[in-house]
Amino acid sequence: MKLTACRHNLDIPATWLGGWISVRSCLVLLAACGWLLFLAIAFAAESSDDSLHSQLLALQGGLPASSVMAESVKAEPDVLRLLIWEGHAPGAWIERFEKQVENRHGRSVKLQVTYVKGGEEFYDAIRDRAVDVVMMTHHTYKDERFKYIQNRLLLPIDLANIPNFKHVIPDMRMAEYLFSERQVYAVPVSQGPYGLAYNTALLESEPQSWNIFWDPRFKGQYVLGANEYIYNVNITALALGYPRKLIGDYDALNNPEFKKKLRSLVVNAHSFWIGVDKPDNLAGRPLAVSWGDSLGPLKSRGEQWKIAEPAEGTICWVDNYAITWALQDKPFLKTVAEEYINELLTTDYQMGHILRYMSLTPVITNIEEFLTPEEAGRLKLGIPNFYERNRILLKTYSHRDRNGMKLLWDEATQGIALDGHTDEK
Repeated sequence: MKLTACRHNLDIPATWLGGWISVRSCLVLLAACGWLLFLAIAFAAESSDDSLHSQLLALQGGLPASSVMAESVKAEPDVLRLLIWEGHAPGAWIERFEKQVENRHGRSVKLQVTYVKGGEEFYDAIRDRAVDVVMMTHHTYKDERFKYIQNRLLLPIDLANIPNFKHVIPDMRMAEYLFSERQVYAVPVSQGPYGLAYNTALLESEPQSWNIFWDPRFKGQYVLGANEYIYNVNITALALGYPRKLIGDYDALNNPEFKKKLRSLVVNAHSFWIGVDKPDNLAGRPLAVSWGDSLGPLKSRGEQWKIAEPAEGTICWVDNYAITWALQDKPFLKTVAEEYINELLTTDYQMGHILRYMSLTPVITNIEEFLTPEEAGRLKLGIPNFYERNRILLKTYSHRDRNGMKLLWDEATQGIALDGHTDEK
């Protein structure tokens, strides 16, 4: 028996045609199964654009299907890696933010916090994409040694995800080091001094000059930062009466009188702290230099410490958060990082942790109504031009001057056990 194929007048055996129809049915069934599998993957996978994009690439031959399946069924939470100064990520605060992320995005993200002991530790971690978010001091962003922004090791920040940025103190919000080609690369989150701290129970009155460290009464009694060679050189220069513009000028400081003064500061110290001053470093001592981190915890122990205002002025710093190029192809985690920075600019964090726990200075302006009279006094609110007269923002030093200050410090500390490597904030 023969059947005539429509339009082609071809004689096709019925048995062959039946087999062809069976094969065609199988192909239709396989195609349908394929689409069902695709839909199952698409709906079961994470809802992010990254995941869906990966699935489509796999279907087009861009990615192995096995890798898409592994990503789709991933049970482990995303990890956001922070490299920051110690004390700035309290556990309760981290847990609260992680819950906020899960509630807001329906995804689990864990913050992995690592602390640094010195500012030069950031570079290798950033270069190697080993960290996602960093907290670096203002003078490092455009340091010619690292060229973080020029070499695209940091990502521009989307301020749409940081609405609290508008509350940052205007001068800080417009600081030159934050910007490149009209894009923002860092956000201030805390500020403070390399301060002259004193124990009110052991000193009858507030010290008036950095020269108190050279007072024979306090020989072997004070504490310094081991790694802070720039700051220690600066305060020695201030104590000797150098004008502010020369306190980091190697050519001006490279003389016997200055070297003798710096050596005396080191030799007569009781001990040194590493990275960040801790309560145990200062407890029971009359004097110290301090970022301010340990003053709050010391108060809870019953020791009342304060930061003096020496007549020569105080070197200060601004710490900023930035996002590294490790998140260049991870838009979801970059958004989470920006949301985290935004939380650090809330009155809750700035008042509760920065001011009241760490005894540092908030960077936002919308806090005055929350301040106690004692806190307003400590922040010197209402004193005209106080910060211009009494604070010296550490500048970004040239490679030559920085190396010169390092040489002066190395010479001054020769034979002294600092219990750590020489670095700086």
